[in-house]
Amino acid sequence: MLRIKISNLKPGARLGKDIYSYDAQLLLPRGTVITQEHLHHFAARGIEEVFIMDSRPRPKSGKPFADVYVDSLQAVKSFMLEAKLGKSLDVEEIKTTTEMLFLQVFDEIDLFRQIRLMKEKDDYLFTHSVNVSLLCILIGRWMKCDEQVIRELGVAGLLHDIGKVYIDSEILNKPGQLTKEEYEEVKKHTTLGYNLIVQNGSFSHDVANAALLHHERADGSGYPIGTKGYNLPFYAAVTAVADVYDAITSDRAYSSRSSPYTAAEILWEESFGRLDPRITKVFYDKIANFYVGNQVRLSNNEIGVVIFVDPSMPTRPIVMVDDKFYNLATDRSIFIQEVID
Repeated sequence: MLRIKISNLKPGARLGKDIYSYDAQLLLPRGTVITQEHLHHFAARGIEEVFIMDSRPRPKSGKPFADVYVDSLQAVKSFMLEAKLGKSLDVEEIKTTTEMLFLQVFDEIDLFRQIRLMKEKDDYLFTHSVNVSLLCILIGRWMKCDEQVIRELGVAGLLHDIGKVYIDSEILNKPGQLTKEEYEEVKKHTTLGYNLIVQNGSFSHDVANAALLHHERADGSGYPIGTKGYNLPFYAAVTAVADVYDAITSDRAYSSRSSPYTAAEILWEESFGRLDPRITKVFYDKIANFYVGNQVRLSNNEIGVVIFVDPSMPTRPIVMVDDKFYNLATDRSIFIQEVID
């Protein structure tokens, strides 16, 4: 599917998702062929964007997403193990893997579903590296970067946590809170990763900086430098957002996953003094819309379908449960706990 502005929509396109009004009335069902009259109605109702079925040919890696994901995991495990053993990074393997992932990031809606389905495939360090690479590529596309920059963002995501191969796995996988000494040890992964990438000599300094600086925060609370202000290099700022989103939506040794809606709200809050608002705003504005039509579990344990997203409050949509409607923008006592499908 393709998300498209009404101003760019032509008659003859086929609607990719049901369209509901703000009061939860079905306006047009999925599969409707758009006419000029529909376009007039959209304009009258203030509908600015819709999803359409996209039949354009797209470059693909030639493999289903799941196969590409598993292949990427194997590549990450391979070059990380070699790094741990003191060998040089396999540049060709890293670039080939990034290219496979780059060619998968065209169907944005399906991407989030596929990442969600792949969360349990392997050790968190490996799946997290692949996921952050995919998210960095997607953010690069959203921000209309040129293709070379997008590919390098993919490499930055793939390598951002490479320094963790040198950290004791018992510390990384500790289920409880880290001691001060253990936390100081974990923080070393940024400089260790940076040094490894720089010593290799085959990657840009931007990629190395993403490994070094993706835990820095604008309020000075980050590491390893504790820099203040929204002055992180672009690759590091993008990687920071992708890293936080995937961490929140993943099961980790010390915490359970949260929903994409919770993650988006946290990213929005973090943009006030911690993460780069230019990037979090793009992410926040776009992420929730990709779950329209998905089945979700609410905090009251009811299961429903997201039918409408208010652009001014995208993480608090309208959810239909049987014949009931929950407007989460007005009912703050309920939130989306989990995206099911």
